[in-house]
Amino acid sequence: MAGFLEVARTQLQVYGARPPTAEGPPTVALGYRLEEDDAQVARLDSARLARKLRARQRSSLDVLLSKLSTTHLRGQHEDSIEEMLEDSAEESINVSEPMTDASDMEIVKSSWNVTWVIEGFCPMLSWLKAVNASTLKADVFAGLTVWAMTIPQSLSFAKLAGLPFAYGLYSASVPAFVYAVFGQSRQLAVGPVAMTSLILRAGLLGALDEKHCPSWYDDNSHTYEVYQNDLCTRQYCVMMFSVAGLVGVIMLVAWFFKLGFLVSFLGHPVISGFTSGAALIIGLSQWKYFLGFGLPSTEHVHELLFAVAKGIHKSRPAPLLLGLLWLGFLVGTRHLAKRDPRYRFLALIAPLLSCGVGALLMWMFPELKHEYGVQWVGHVPAGLAPVTAGDLWMTWELFEKIKITAIFVALISYMESIAIAKALASQHNYEINPGQELLALGLTNLVGAAFSCYAVTGSFSRTAVANSSGAQTQVAGIMTALGMIVVLLFLTPALRYLPMFALAAISTNSVISLIAYDVAIDLWRVKRWDFVLWFVAFLGTIFIDAIKGIIIAIALSTGVVIYESIRPQLNILWRVPGTKLYRSIDQETQGQFIPHVLIVQLGSSLYFANVGYVKEVLLQYIEEVSAVSEVEHLVLEMASVLTVDATAAHLIQDVVGDCRERGIETAFAMVGKRAMKTLTKAGLVDFVGRDMFFPTVDEAVHEIRSELCTRQLHRAMTVGLAPDEEADITLATVEVGISNDMHPRCTQVCIAVPHAVDGLVNAIGAVFMSSGCSVLSARVDATSHTYRVVKEERKLCVKDIEALRSWLRVLLQSLFPAQRQGIVSLSAHSADLLKSSVDWGSTDTVCQESTGGAGRACLERAIEAERAKVAEGELAKHRIESLEAALVQLGAATPSLAHSSWSMARNGASFGSQALRAP
Repeated sequence: MAGFLEVARTQLQVYGARPPTAEGPPTVALGYRLEEDDAQVARLDSARLARKLRARQRSSLDVLLSKLSTTHLRGQHEDSIEEMLEDSAEESINVSEPMTDASDMEIVKSSWNVTWVIEGFCPMLSWLKAVNASTLKADVFAGLTVWAMTIPQSLSFAKLAGLPFAYGLYSASVPAFVYAVFGQSRQLAVGPVAMTSLILRAGLLGALDEKHCPSWYDDNSHTYEVYQNDLCTRQYCVMMFSVAGLVGVIMLVAWFFKLGFLVSFLGHPVISGFTSGAALIIGLSQWKYFLGFGLPSTEHVHELLFAVAKGIHKSRPAPLLLGLLWLGFLVGTRHLAKRDPRYRFLALIAPLLSCGVGALLMWMFPELKHEYGVQWVGHVPAGLAPVTAGDLWMTWELFEKIKITAIFVALISYMESIAIAKALASQHNYEINPGQELLALGLTNLVGAAFSCYAVTGSFSRTAVANSSGAQTQVAGIMTALGMIVVLLFLTPALRYLPMFALAAISTNSVISLIAYDVAIDLWRVKRWDFVLWFVAFLGTIFIDAIKGIIIAIALSTGVVIYESIRPQLNILWRVPGTKLYRSIDQETQGQFIPHVLIVQLGSSLYFANVGYVKEVLLQYIEEVSAVSEVEHLVLEMASVLTVDATAAHLIQDVVGDCRERGIETAFAMVGKRAMKTLTKAGLVDFVGRDMFFPTVDEAVHEIRSELCTRQLHRAMTVGLAPDEEADITLATVEVGISNDMHPRCTQVCIAVPHAVDGLVNAIGAVFMSSGCSVLSARVDATSHTYRVVKEERKLCVKDIEALRSWLRVLLQSLFPAQRQGIVSLSAHSADLLKSSVDWGSTDTVCQESTGGAGRACLERAIEAERAKVAEGELAKHRIESLEAALVQLGAATPSLAHSSWSMARNGASFGSQALRAP
């Protein structure tokens, strides 16, 4: 309770409401709170702001009231809370008069916190407060570690996107500063990534018009043998920056209209298949730096393989040998770090180390380039990122060509970043607002476009390195960006000798783990349709292109969603014996149907597209069940039905009418508030009758069975049944239900009895002990017992279940004499006998030493002891009768049950104290 109150205080502080405490009710203060000097607060000069404040307060109190509904404080303070809600709705603020007196100023200071709002928009103000010497040291180390990895990756990814190397360095510096200000994730490393680089290259191939790249149209005639980024490099770069700005605008629009939910259409199988296909393309595209001859910049795997096979005779042994050696070093260090944590740091700096050794090798032996065909990076211009805000351009023709590419880059960028950010936020115990991340990434790309940066997002690999290196805040990202600036200002001459085979090895190593063949195997094993989505996305990506491949996969995924929504699950329910639970016959292997009652669970909301299918299946179920047993009542369980549209309401009314024509009454159970409101407006509630809507299925069945019993009594009187037989119809039953389906690790035993009986828990515990079962937990009330048991730390097998059920039936039948056809009752006289007969303590002195087959003798000695009491004048005849009945019931084959029962009693309330705990 203390924890709840603390949360309530935190939530309501900014809205000017004091939550309830154990000492008094909550209070409300209207006004505007500023973290500034009181003299600066003069007046509330906006009636609109006042209305917003009142709305915030009411919403806040509504939330608090709903939370209090589950606490004991609700009863103490409910009246006060309701009064506050009314006052909040009616109170007005006079905005024409300044607030100058002390009470007004106190009200003003106790409401909305402007600083809180600013920190929400600019999270940097929040995490800066947490920076200290310890976190600063960790962040500097993590930032420099990521920096060592970012240098070669940014160069590789820029080349993959068709850009000069310098633009990869620009894109790894400026965006990191922007995200540090607006992003909420404290470990996310923002910069260029392989996936977006590939999508951009594929989507912008041939996108420049003749005005901006006339030489390509004159010399190439769209044959793609020479590419626009080679002939018109400057124009291609500016177009790439313009696309980055468009991606930023798309994200900001999505943030404003709260469209982040659209990433839900990119399901895990689709993304995994696309990522695997794109990783394969990226890896194969790097072969040209290993083989030493050019390959076409295509996104089709078959074309790459054909080009490799056609030009294999041109391959140069020097780059191939060196490239495989460098790749083996990177892969080896990665696997070595997984096996032995002591080598983790070596794996982190391996990319930078491989680049340094490669550049030193090329500097020492320049003949590798001139004689052996080993390529190097060449000249990289020094200096900070040039401002390109004035160079950005966008024509309608270009927009038409690149809009799909920009949308998909925005979707995939946001999806990757939010997935990583949420995972790390959960690990480090802070919250991530998806909307704020959308805003941060949008501003990052928009600002980056003005400083020669192409589209960026959060990097899986670099973020993992930052997290494992101990990053605590975005100071780590700022350190990485500062390191990139140092490279741009002072270290670009060293990049000249950087060999391309080293960059190719780094790119290949970074995408090997993205080929998720293991995910495909799991999907095949778990659900074949998800595997089909993965496979279609994979094949579409490698054989068509990245954009079309993912479009096809999303179309299939959306088709599955639509198909599932128009064909919702309708489950026939039956009752779990011994309980009031009703479960699907597909979920529960042990259950009981209610005679003449069909219970159907509707699995989703009802709307115009699926209600026809629901009607068809309901009528089909009625036909199939009626062929076995006459259906007199239909119960529709609607707990999963959140909404109902007008079409669905009218068709449900048609179903009710069709059932009435067949002589079947329809009842509704667990109808939600929203659905009930629609059904009431549509007239269905009046058509069916309000008395046919029930809060639970069990209450609906109870009411229906009462009606059926009344009908049976009427029929019995008509045919002249004896009065005692008439009464038997309504007698309560004794039931035993044992299920392996209700809990993943243990067997659940449910027992229903007509009323409470002293000592019944101990007797049932004795049965469990005799059967070799251990009771993990139990929940017992007057008429219902629920136990979770295991045998040898496992669920009970079928043989054990049948044996346990037989033992429990023997026990319960001895305690509750059976009536006809399994309908069991317990007379008042029998109850009195039982209550006295289960006085285990009175027999403990006689039977406490009994073991094994001596249980029968123990019972006989107990009977003789009771007869001796009768001889002495005690009225114990009823106890003797009960013991004799138990002796007959147990027989010679059940001595251990008798002994176990007394042993349980001899240990006091051991079973009750140990087993009766919340499951």
